[in-house]
Amino acid sequence: MIGVDASAEGLREPSRRAAAKPARGGLANAMFGVLPLERAPGELLGLVDSLTVLLPWGSLLRAVALPEAEGLVRLRGLCKPGASLQIVFGYGPGDPLAVQALPGLQAEARAAALVQAYASAGFTVTARATSREEVGELPTTWAKKLAYSNREREFVALTGVAR
Repeated sequence: MIGVDASAEGLREPSRRAAAKPARGGLANAMFGVLPLERAPGELLGLVDSLTVLLPWGSLLRAVALPEAEGLVRLRGLCKPGASLQIVFGYGPGDPLAVQALPGLQAEARAAALVQAYASAGFTVTARATSREEVGELPTTWAKKLAYSNREREFVALTGVAR
């Protein structure tokens, strides 16, 4: 297993769990790296069986939410054909202006535009609005904070596969 996060804090708990004895859920073969996923090194190309991006920020949020074709193509390059894809992102006031301007996913055209952009990058996906409650069930402390926050946010879930 290879775990990647732009923040070392995001890797602390997964690496602790992976270091446990295998009988207690640990992993015998795990590696973690602090780096921006959308700029991962060439050594990782074509290795990913399952790509999960939960509540990204900064350049990765822009890549998956706007979406930016170059960023999506880079993410697709990491994946083996048939790799599963799960992306959950949120946006609202206080985010970069380009992300703030996104229309809600309830707009059918917005969902269709996301599906088409991911298809152009080599993914087959479905896109849907998701609730704070669902976000709160994601396995991150940030997800739990967002679920109970009073800040106005919209959340989007994309699931699919790399072609």
